[in-house]
Amino acid sequence: MSTLRILGSADWHVTARNDNSCYLIDDCALIDACSTSIMQMLNHGNHTLKLNTIFLTNMNHDHCLGLAPILHYWMVRMAGEKRMGDFSDLTIVGHRAMLRRAVELALNIVMDQPQSLEQAVVKTPKLVELEGECVYEHPRFHVEVMNSDHAVPGLCYRFTNRENGKVIGFTGDTKYRPEFGKFFANADALVHEASFGAGPVPPIADTTCRHSSAIEAARVATEANVRRLILTHTYEPKRTGAIEEAKKRLTIPVEWAMPETVIEY
Repeated sequence: MSTLRILGSADWHVTARNDNSCYLIDDCALIDACSTSIMQMLNHGNHTLKLNTIFLTNMNHDHCLGLAPILHYWMVRMAGEKRMGDFSDLTIVGHRAMLRRAVELALNIVMDQPQSLEQAVVKTPKLVELEGECVYEHPRFHVEVMNSDHAVPGLCYRFTNRENGKVIGFTGDTKYRPEFGKFFANADALVHEASFGAGPVPPIADTTCRHSSAIEAARVATEANVRRLILTHTYEPKRTGAIEEAKKRLTIPVEWAMPETVIEY
C-alpha cells in the first residue's frame, strides 16, 4: 500500500486544528507547504528525515507559506552534520512562472540575505520549473504534470509509485478542465479541491478566482473512473455539504481529507 498523510485540508481560511491544504505521500514527497508543515511532520514521527522533494501546486500564500520554516529546519538539521547552509539535497518542484521567486523569498527570510539564487552564498535547493504537460522522474514516483486553471499559474500532479503501481492525483486549486478525465484516469485516489463546498460555482468565480465545488470533483471522478475521491480545500462550514453532494453523484468511496490522519490507498 501507499500512504497519504494529511497535514491540512483548509482553504486559505485556516480553522482550529486544520492548516491550509498540505499532504505527504509515502513520507518522502510533500505536496504544498502549509505554515505548520515542519511541526506537523515532527509530530507525526519526524518524517522530515525522509523528505526529499516538495511539489507546489501553486504559489498563492496558502500553498507555500511553509517553505521558509522548512528551509530553516533543514539548515539547523544540516548544522549537526557540519553542512549548515547546504540545501542541495532538497528538490522543489513548481510552475516556472512563480517558483524561483517563491524560493528566493523563503531563502531570504531564512538566511537574512536579500539575494537572488544566483547570488546566494549557500548551496540552494534544486529547482524543477515545469509548465504544461510534462513528466518528472522522482526516485520513488513517476510524476505526470499538467497545468491547472486557476487565478495564478499552477500545476496538477499524477504520482505513480514505482514499487507497487499505486496512483494518486492532486488537482491543486483549479476550475474544471475536460482534460482531467484522461489525466487522472483509473487513479487509486484523487485529492480534489472543493472550495465552493456543495456548489455550484458562482459564475463570476468561474472567471476570476477559478475554483471547483463538489459537483466538479464528482464529475472528474466519474470521467476519470477513479477508485476513491478525497475532497479538500474547503472552509469548515462547507465540508459536510460537499461530502453529501459528492456522495449523491458517485458510487465510489468519498471522504474528507481529515487533518492528522493517514489514508492508505
